[in-house]
Amino acid sequence: MANNVQKVYLTISIDTECDHDTNWVRSNPIAFESINEGVPNRLQTAFDSVGAVPTYLLTVEVMEDPECVQTLRELKGDFELGTHLHAAFIEPHKKYHDYAGVDSPDFQCGYSEDIEYRKLENLSNLFDECFGYRPTSFRAGRYGASSDSLNNLQKLGYKVDTSVTPHLRWTAPNAVVDFRKAPEQPYYPAADEIIVPGEYADERILEAPVTIMPRLLRRGPIWFRPWFATVDQMKQIFRYHLNKHADKEVLNINMMFHSMEVIEKASPYPQSAEDVERFIDDMLEGLTWCKEEGVEFCGLSSLHEPFKKAA
Repeated sequence: MANNVQKVYLTISIDTECDHDTNWVRSNPIAFESINEGVPNRLQTAFDSVGAVPTYLLTVEVMEDPECVQTLRELKGDFELGTHLHAAFIEPHKKYHDYAGVDSPDFQCGYSEDIEYRKLENLSNLFDECFGYRPTSFRAGRYGASSDSLNNLQKLGYKVDTSVTPHLRWTAPNAVVDFRKAPEQPYYPAADEIIVPGEYADERILEAPVTIMPRLLRRGPIWFRPWFATVDQMKQIFRYHLNKHADKEVLNINMMFHSMEVIEKASPYPQSAEDVERFIDDMLEGLTWCKEEGVEFCGLSSLHEPFKKAA
């Protein structure tokens, strides 16, 4: 480990949704091969082979589908289940009841604080109904979170949010979120802030940003995720974070992708069985290399305590 770094935790945060098409529109008719085949037989099997601990962040349509819930309740291995909100899919002001062939562009933070809270409360209650306990990890759909989002999540008992994508700005019809100046490593946000670190207090929710590395010469930042980065690039991103944040005792590398990326033609990414095989092989090679470098795999919620101690 570099300088002061004593521990590097590696998390894998997966937006776990229904199948989409190659334009990121939900499949028509609605389909869940991503969940019923992808999660148990492609993803979890792969993670188990290297001892990794994924966090599956579940959307409304997944938890409303009895077969998906049964698949996830019967899932074997080491993993965490959390939540992921596309705000147009839940009350109040639910826009869609049939999800087939639709998009969900709205940011949850574009609603009033009260409406957003009630949407998150309904999402959390749905999770509890499905699995019998309260969720403690979360990511906003399309990363559309604000300081109100964090406050609402904290009120609902969440420990970790992973909506922040450093170096990037996102727009939606109802809001804009700007994370270009956000910290790259986990932090406890200041009161009424989302990208400004503060002092830990009152069981404050931890923000665990997606692991991204900036690049020069007008090239976009590069994500620590299969398909978006080669194995060599993932190693480069890992080393960048260890060197850039060598003054910290505890670090996090947070891989992000979508469950449907391991189903051919269910996203804009892998389009064939060979593509899916390459995706999983690259992911496993990257994770195995990180393990050899001394990382500890864990679910998102497990980050809260070590970063609390470090704070």
